[in-house]
Amino acid sequence: MGQHDVPDLLEVLNLRQVAPSAFEGRNAALDLPRVFGGQLAAQALVAAARTVPAAQVPQSLHATFLRPGLPQAPNRFAVEHVRDGRTRSTRSVAVTQHGREVVRLTAGFGAPASGMTHQTPPPDAGKPEDAPTLYETIADEGGPTGLWTGFDAVELRVAPSAAGPASRGLVWMRAAGTLPDDPVVHAAVLCYASDLTLLSSALVPHGLRLGRERDHSHAWDTVSLDHALWFHHIPRADEWFLFDQHSPVASHGRALGTAHVYDSAGELVATVTQEGLLVGTPLP
Repeated sequence: MGQHDVPDLLEVLNLRQVAPSAFEGRNAALDLPRVFGGQLAAQALVAAARTVPAAQVPQSLHATFLRPGLPQAPNRFAVEHVRDGRTRSTRSVAVTQHGREVVRLTAGFGAPASGMTHQTPPPDAGKPEDAPTLYETIADEGGPTGLWTGFDAVELRVAPSAAGPASRGLVWMRAAGTLPDDPVVHAAVLCYASDLTLLSSALVPHGLRLGRERDHSHAWDTVSLDHALWFHHIPRADEWFLFDQHSPVASHGRALGTAHVYDSAGELVATVTQEGLLVGTPLP
């Protein structure tokens, strides 16, 4: 398995067009038992975006994960033109491997417009440069567990959370390298990053830490079921953005995570909500 850095991520997002509304792409160089869901959602968003006018940028997406993706299998993206309007378009993307659908994504695109503005203010998260990396926060516990190794395309720093619910987390992220000046690429990288830590917030109320998701009897993992993301403004994903995330509920083996995403200037650029399974593997 090769190195999954920013060049690898950009290559993964650079889909090959095989028909007017069909694309193919490979998987990231990650040593995982299943394809990272954030990658498939990001690729599907790129596929949808390549079929709308350039003046219309991504505004929302909703992805439903139907079955695990196979890391060695190629991905095919079939785009359905649900609606083509003068300023807004809607696309549905079926992501398949070997003829079986693994993800279904619906995405909305629109041209920027002027109007009233307001937002929830950002939390006090300090400067991202002063926050420790994920690996530094758990170095005294032997480093990361589970599926955390290999995600070198995104730099991640954990800020202290001074207030809020016990399940709250403040996480700074950015692409670990310069990205091209294409808003679709920046939206796709933000989509990719939005699947990295969100559901882990559901483990915090149970005494577990981001990157060390295990207790005395089980190692815990999260499996995405569906993922919704609204772009209020597309930031540069190679500059710092902050996930103010928390889990309002976990029950019956499922957990919900939600986050406001701010750029370094404090502008609320996106909102994300995700539901997933909480899977515990007994420790030997």
